[in-house]
Amino acid sequence: MGKYTQGILGPFSGKVGAVVGSSWKGVNYIKSLPGPNASNTEAQQKQRSRFKSVVSLASSLLSSLIRPVWNLVGGKMTGYNLFVKTNMPAFDESGELVNYSDFHASTGALPLPENLNIQDDADVVSGIELSWKDDSDTGVGNADDKLHLMVMTPERVHILNTASVRSDQSAEITLPVPAGNVHVYAFFGTADG
Repeated sequence: MGKYTQGILGPFSGKVGAVVGSSWKGVNYIKSLPGPNASNTEAQQKQRSRFKSVVSLASSLLSSLIRPVWNLVGGKMTGYNLFVKTNMPAFDESGELVNYSDFHASTGALPLPENLNIQDDADVVSGIELSWKDDSDTGVGNADDKLHLMVMTPERVHILNTASVRSDQSAEITLPVPAGNVHVYAFFGTADG
């Protein structure tokens, strides 16, 4: 793909022969039409399976996570594409999410607080307790940053927007799923979103 700032007759869009002109986010492009591709190697099939799974997850999170969080930091890339690119390594060749430590529920410049700890609340069914150090006085985040959680089970993903803020230093949350194989991702967002 060739990128240009000014064509011979200026920027163009549409197809001319085997050449396509387009513009996206203010960047003009010239692309060639793809030719027929009959290759379907095992490695390509594995990559397609991984890609299909990440895209499916991203599509299910479009309104609840991608638009409000990832679109804020996409830059020249959509939040959707950034989510897919960032989370591809967490999926294996069969398309299963296997490496939960490589999965990212959020991205951005707002850091997590120090000493973030999530543990089971034995007194509450499906309850967890979170604690952290409020380091907003050191310029890391703001005291009114809101706590958000992404709760993943093999069957479903839930996004929880809590009332807890960074200065609370703790939160008790009842998860919307029964106890079991649950992965919880915590992140903070500014008070104004």
